[in-house]
Amino acid sequence: MSTPSTGRTPDKKKKPLPYFMQKSEDQALPSFQNRRTLADHVKDNMLCAGRKNYFQRIVYVGRHPKVTGMTLRDRFLKLIKEIQEATTNEIKLFGLMINFDGYTVHMIESAEETIGEYMQHLATTSGLFDASRVVLVYNNINQRFFRKLVWRASDYLNELKRTELDERDPELMQNTINSFMVKVYKLCKMVREEELDESKRYSPNHLPFSFTGSAFKSLYLDENYEEHTPDIAVLEYLLGLDCLFTVPEYSRFYGKLPDVTSFRDRVWPIPKDLTPYDVFEKSKYDVNLTFGGK
Repeated sequence: MSTPSTGRTPDKKKKPLPYFMQKSEDQALPSFQNRRTLADHVKDNMLCAGRKNYFQRIVYVGRHPKVTGMTLRDRFLKLIKEIQEATTNEIKLFGLMINFDGYTVHMIESAEETIGEYMQHLATTSGLFDASRVVLVYNNINQRFFRKLVWRASDYLNELKRTELDERDPELMQNTINSFMVKVYKLCKMVREEELDESKRYSPNHLPFSFTGSAFKSLYLDENYEEHTPDIAVLEYLLGLDCLFTVPEYSRFYGKLPDVTSFRDRVWPIPKDLTPYDVFEKSKYDVNLTFGGK
């Protein structure tokens, strides 16, 4: 009769638990003595998601001097290569970069430090943009579209039917941005599915030779993508919106907290919704804490 082995295998290094799952003496303290900051909650959320960095997603559009989509690709490729050689960030840039003839629609995802560094390099590159606008900034994204940087080019932008925009519509700006983002997200999903199918088709298990996929692809979008591509009228409308930041404007305050003084801060008397209505009234039961007299 065999006896069970008494030896124990060494435990693997356990991952740290989020704050709310930890049992310590700190929980016995009153809540006012055990206050936690927003950074603590963000760390817990990233720990639950298995991440160490704060991820962002940014969508921006640009108009360039009249060059082909492949020329634009080469310029951005050179810029990103320079950033990767100089950066100390371990996380690279991910996303989808679509280059048309004279226009770009880029969706980038990465750690906030990587994106901030990229936007600052992008803003200091002379002669790249005639106009640009940052359409979307999505903080702390739950899931990325891509695991690498994917390039696409298109030459059918001038052939698309232009959207008729009614300037008298009070909801024109919101509706245009919403429809633009729906199309961009649809393009991302379609390209991602195409990339997944292509990786399965050319996986090393199905090839008699080793195959290494390039992170920078120069494939053209075909007619299946035309329905979901923003036309020139929409791109020009977005580029003309003063309420959206340009790439240089966004890069200047990235990572900095702006000191903004609102109109309410300059108003006297103090707004009543922030101050009790009887703040200047005194009853016989009030205690004089200033020791200044009656």
